[in-house]
Amino acid sequence: MKGLLIEDEFHWHDRWSSELGQRLSITDSSNNLFIFDEACTREEILSVIRDVPRDLYRIFDLQETSEEYCDFMADSGTCYRKIGTLH
Repeated sequence: MKGLLIEDEFHWHDRWSSELGQRLSITDSSNNLFIFDEACTREEILSVIRDVPRDLYRIFDLQETSEEYCDFMADSGTCYRKIGTLH
């Protein structure tokens, strides 16, 4: 699954978050992190935020994991591990 991490919250606009939520299936989230449905592709995410400066976010692969290997704890309590950087 893909994750989008907002790296610059100051310059990030709420409308971009709203567009992501309206147009794509977000299955989980945490502070500044959106976790997308397995079927969601990098290209789909980028098509929604094509006008957003690329230095404001990072997109990467995530997988569910145990707390031992947790990079991100989502609001649901699920742990995720970052697999690689796509952007």
